[in-house]
Order: sequence, then structure tokens, then C-alpha cells
Amino acid sequence: MQAIAALRAWVVAAILALVLGMLAPTSGGAETEPVLPDIVSRYYIVIDADTGQVFAERGSHEHVPPASLTKIFTSIEALESAPAWTEITTSEADMVSLEATQVGFGPGETFTLEEMIYGMLVPSGNDAARAVARVLGGEPGDDDGRAVDRFVERANQRIHDMGLGETHLVNPDGWGVPDHYSSAHDIAAFTMYALKYPRFVAAISAETINIEGYRLTNTNKELDDYDDLVGGKTGYDDTAGFCLMQVARRGDDTMIAVTLDGVAPDVWYEDNRALLDYGFARKTAQQTVAPASAQFVRYLDPDAAEIQRTASSAIIVGKPGGAAPAPDRRPAAAVPEPDITPAAARQVKPASEAAAPSQPQPVAPVPGLAAPPAPGRPVWLVVAVALAICLAPAARVFLRHEPHSAGD
Repeated sequence: MQAIAALRAWVVAAILALVLGMLAPTSGGAETEPVLPDIVSRYYIVIDADTGQVFAERGSHEHVPPASLTKIFTSIEALESAPAWTEITTSEADMVSLEATQVGFGPGETFTLEEMIYGMLVPSGNDAARAVARVLGGEPGDDDGRAVDRFVERANQRIHDMGLGETHLVNPDGWGVPDHYSSAHDIAAFTMYALKYPRFVAAISAETINIEGYRLTNTNKELDDYDDLVGGKTGYDDTAGFCLMQVARRGDDTMIAVTLDGVAPDVWYEDNRALLDYGFARKTAQQTVAPASAQFVRYLDPDAAEIQRTASSAIIVGKPGGAAPAPDRRPAAAVPEPDITPAAARQVKPASEAAAPSQPQPVAPVPGLAAPPAPGRPVWLVVAVALAICLAPAARVFLRHEPHSAGD
């Protein structure tokens, strides 16, 4: 009897130990938790380009000069304003000082809008940004300055409609002017939106390209050095410091890193690369879903606000049936999807060979994610508990059965 009682106690203790093992937190994840390296750039953020999850940030909501990262906003406003084959003829008003980055064209030269997008985003041409804003912003009777101002007003309206309240543009190129600011958060959010435009992706990915006799070279040195890099945009002036937005893809994951007010000669590049690597490591470590405490970058669909304004205006002036839909400027050919692959694995075509013009409809990011599951347990432990539960009734019957006396 004593042996039976001892066996019973041992079985109960074993089952309790297994159950407690299931309930106890595991410490294996802490050992592999990625560590964020020291970042020298004063302001930064790294996010998942698909969900907007923030993996690291510092001062990301501060209003700071974005320098030539302004051209991210300008390029998308331009692509939304006119077909890619629209002719842009330069003028004296577009010329910039020798200290500014530029394509280097003179007055009276004609390019397509698509070529000017490359001019803005590859060599970071201030002259290209000004020419585009002047031509696309102008209305009858406007002088050059007023035309540029109209374009910038439209860009600010788009940014406002997206709910990005930490950005205000004064000019289309970002070259040192007062009251011209953005934030790492807003630049990252707007880049999420911009990645849905194939021409934007192609331009930030191009190492070199020829347009109308000009050979353009990208100001971003990381295109040669970081295998996972899709592309990016550089910026600098004395007030802003060294600024960088980069997009990288590893497997099925895409990251956006923004660093502002960085340090030369190469520390600002190292900062951005470290943030991208950290974002990938964090995404891998968290398995399939974000923790409940995760923060997310969000933006609103600017087209919804534009439709609402147009409809309200039509009702106010008494137009029957509201406003007619805006004309579709896209050609009949299929619109290509953005090619979000690392630049090292993709050969960028010159502008003359690029895909048909497109105006893809941006959509908002995933609105939310479920809470994470309980921490993972070793497979052997789960199996052992399951077997213990299944065998418990049989063991109970066996243990309660008294042995027969000899001779019965």
C-alpha cells in the first residue's frame, strides 16, 4: 500500500511540474533580443513599410529642416498633378546657385516630367524641382513665383489631408528657408505612401541615368554598399545637417529608415544602415505579430479628402448630382506595380525606356494587428502535458485498484 501511495504522489507531482512548466514564462527570447546600436543622428525613426510598426525612434516628432528630403513630397505631388509625358521647359527662374545640387540645365531646355522626377531624386536637382513646380503650379496670369507657390500650397494640402501635421513646406526643394520643416515621423509616413508609385521607386533606386544628354549620378552612396537597399534620398544644408531616407527589403519584409541632422563623413550612412538592420532583426524576433505595446505610423488617404472637398463645393454652388469624377490620366496599358526589390538585384532602365506612365491609387496601411500569442514553449513539454492529461483517467483507475491476496 505504501508503494502504491508513493507512486500516486509521484504521478501527481510530475503532472503538476509539467503544468507549471507550461505556465511559467520562458527566458530564451531575452537572450536573442536585438540591441539598438548607438545612433549619432539627432532625430531618427525606423518602421515596417507595410504595417507602419515603429521599431525605434528618437525625436521623431520634432519639427526640423528636411533639406532635400523635401523632394520626396514634391515628386509625388508632381506625379499626381500631370501625366509623366508632360513637357517641362526650363526658364531662368529655375536656375540655382553653384552651392546647390542640380541637374545643370540652362533656360529653354525641354524635358518630360518623368525625366524631371529623375532629375529631382537622382542628383537631387533643385533646379528640376523648381522647374516642375513652376510649370505644374501655374495658372493664367501667374508670374513664376506665384506659380511655384501654388504648387507648394497643393503639396501642403495633400500632406495635411494625410493627417501629417508636423510638415510645412515653403519651397519645392528644401534649400534653406525659414519656417520650412518636417519630422522623421512624417517623412517615414509619406514614404510609405510614395512607395506605391512605380516611378518614385525607380528614381530613388537608380544609380545613374541619362536624360536628354545629361548623365545623372545618384547622391546616395549606399546604393553600391548595402545589398538589401531598394533606394533612398539624401539631403543636406547647413541648418538641416545630413539627412537620409532609405528603403530596404530583406525576404518579405520592407523597412524605411529616416535619419535627420546626421554627421559627416559617413556616420549618417552608418546610422541609417544600423537602423534598417535593427528593424529587420526586431521583425524576425517578434515572429508573426506585433506586441500589444507596439506603436504605428499612420496616414490617411488624401484622395478621400479631395473627393469630399469637391463634392461639398458642388453642393454649395448648386451643381446637380455633385461634381464629375476627375479624368483618368493613365494610358490604356496596364499600370505596373512598384518594383520593391533591392537595387543591387535590379537593373534600372533609362527614362526613355521606363514603363508607361501611371497614377496608382495609394491606400492606407493595415489599420491594426492582433495581440501577440503567449510565449512559445518547447515542443516536448507540450507533448508531455498532452499525454499526461490523456493518460490521467487510466492511471487513476490503475492506481486505485488494490492487488488481490494470494490464493484468491
